[in-house]
Amino acid sequence: MINLSGAAARPLVGAVAEGGGWLYDLLTKLGVHPDTARTVVDLVVRPVSIVIVVLVAMLLARYGSKVIRRIMGRVAGQAASRSSTGRVSVRVTTLSGIVANLWRFFVFVVTVAVVLGMIGIDLTPLLASATIIGATLGFGAQMIVRDYISGFLLTVEDQFNVGETISVVTSSGTVTGTVEEVTIRVTRVRAVDGTLFFLPNGDIRALANSSRGWARAVVDLELPGRSATELEEVRRVVEEAAERVAERPQFADHCSEPPRVGGFVDADASTFTLRVTLRTVHSQRDALTRAIREEAIAALAAAGRWPGPAA
Repeated sequence: MINLSGAAARPLVGAVAEGGGWLYDLLTKLGVHPDTARTVVDLVVRPVSIVIVVLVAMLLARYGSKVIRRIMGRVAGQAASRSSTGRVSVRVTTLSGIVANLWRFFVFVVTVAVVLGMIGIDLTPLLASATIIGATLGFGAQMIVRDYISGFLLTVEDQFNVGETISVVTSSGTVTGTVEEVTIRVTRVRAVDGTLFFLPNGDIRALANSSRGWARAVVDLELPGRSATELEEVRRVVEEAAERVAERPQFADHCSEPPRVGGFVDADASTFTLRVTLRTVHSQRDALTRAIREEAIAALAAAGRWPGPAA
């Protein structure tokens, strides 16, 4: 057995003490054996410290996100009070979700770095090889990188916001619905039937936004062929019906022009189709279309021009 004592033992003790931290030094100064001090640090203090760091990180990520959303919500409220449209408020709301996600990602990265340092892993070689790791991740996770880049561009270009209705063309088909949440990687869209779609931003090939600018309510009425001989009267009845709908209180402020009744858009041996159009806003288009159709059918029925084709 080799006995290490005196000057020969000092290098070994120094090697053991290296990286022990302040608690290890305190324990050794109090007379605790170096091996016992190392065991206490490694098996008790360090795991507890790691758990505390993780818990603090979770609290920072959760409540930090709430604070960010609250602050951005106040900004959105102030912006809405100064703007005649609600787009500024919706834009701020969308950005608040993205900023909250970035905050959680930042907390995660810092926590991982701190925990690795507490375990004793030297981060310098990892940082020195960041280029190689980045290249490897770039080839191995191209889809994820593309999703993040696409999400950033979608946000910067302001192509859509939370609450807007969009139609998205992806590699697997077309999805139409209302945007519920936008993150850097995924966009959540709720369809009319309630189905929730998670769309990777990098998979968006084409996008149509149905919630901006003006919209046009289009109503096609299929009438019996015998009504074509009295087209002017039919057109007058339909136009008056559409005007009555446009003057209703719930639609009057959203109709920027009078309704237009065009000519034939389709015809066959027994029927013809008459089209009514009215310029409005997207939020009122569907309701206005239904109202015009109902009013026009009721007016045509009262005038003896409905129902359906003649025998």
